[in-house]
Amino acid sequence: MIKENSNRIISGVLALAVIVLFILHFSGKENKVVENQPVQQGVLLGKTGEVRIAYVFVDSVLANYDFYKILTDRLVSKKANLEKELTGKGAAFQKEVTDFQYKVDKKLITSWDAEARQKQLTEQQQVLVNLQNEMQNNLAKEEQEVTVQLHDSVIAAVNTVNMKLGFNVVLSNTFGGGLLYADDNMNITKQVLDRLNETYRKTKTK
Repeated sequence: MIKENSNRIISGVLALAVIVLFILHFSGKENKVVENQPVQQGVLLGKTGEVRIAYVFVDSVLANYDFYKILTDRLVSKKANLEKELTGKGAAFQKEVTDFQYKVDKKLITSWDAEARQKQLTEQQQVLVNLQNEMQNNLAKEEQEVTVQLHDSVIAAVNTVNMKLGFNVVLSNTFGGGLLYADDNMNITKQVLDRLNETYRKTKTK
C-alpha cells in the first residue's frame, strides 16, 4: 500500500507541470491587468490612433528556451531520485510487514509481542506517509519557484524587445489558446526567444 501511495503521489512529468503552472501564472497576470486597469486611450493608442498589438506563443518559447530545458531536467532528475528513495523505503517496510505476518500466522511470536510490533509498524507507516508528503510539498515549491523565474524572464525579454518594436499591447498565447487569428507580423515569439537565449548564454560566460 505504501508503495502504491508513493507512486501515485509523486507520479507525473514535472516538465509538463511547470508548463501548465507557468501558463496559468502568465494568463492570470494578464487578466488582472484587464480587470483592474480600464482602457485608457492615451496609453493604448499609437500616434496614428490605432492600437499596435503583438503576441508571443508561450509554449513555443518554453520548448526552445535553453535555460528552461536545464531547469526542467533538474526537476525531473530530482523527482526520479526522490521516487527511488521512497520506493526503496516502501519496499523495505513491506518486507517487514510480510515478515511480521508470517510470524503471526506461524505463531512464532506471542500476542503481546505481536501487538507491540504492529504498533511499531503503524508508526513506521506514518513516517513514510509524512516523508512522501514532505517530498510532494518540496517538489511543488520548486515548481512554483521555476514558474515565477520563467515568468519574470519572459516579461523582461518582452520589455527589452518591445523597446525597439513599440507595440502598445503584447499578448501571451498557446496552442489552442484564445487567439484565433492574427497577422504574422504581429508574432514576436522569435524575437523574445532569441533575447531569452542570448541573455542566458551571456550569464553562462560570466
